[in-house]
Amino acid sequence: MKTYLHQLWLLAALALIVIDLFLPIAVLSNQEGEFLELTNFRMIWADGNTNAAFWALGAILICTALVVLFELLLSGFQNFTLQKRSLVLSTILLGGYYVMYLIYILCINNDAEYTITWGTLFPILAMVLNAMAFRGVCNAEAAIIRDSFRLRD
Repeated sequence: MKTYLHQLWLLAALALIVIDLFLPIAVLSNQEGEFLELTNFRMIWADGNTNAAFWALGAILICTALVVLFELLLSGFQNFTLQKRSLVLSTILLGGYYVMYLIYILCINNDAEYTITWGTLFPILAMVLNAMAFRGVCNAEAAIIRDSFRLRD
């Protein structure tokens, strides 16, 4: 089985998405010193209370991870059209993640200081890796078509 460079990009994007499921994505703190830590599944206050209001972000990341895993498994069969479609779907899901993230932040931010963490940046890096994988799929498809094209006499 031949391996392609875009498979490495997909594997790196999948790793970033899975790691992001377990990292905090933001910290909000007010003037009194109270803080609120946001994860992809819940809000955690300084006193230890939690609220599962952020489960939609985790669900989007899980769906994205499943699509990227499907794309990674599909890449061994050289179905380039379906590979490109699943890459577009995973990129749209990651864009939807950030739309939902922005909505949540704007709804809960009551003059609090907002600090992003590394967990906020991982889906952006996964989107960049998706774009690189899309380009790699297009290049692999072009190379196969180019190599199989022959002029007949």
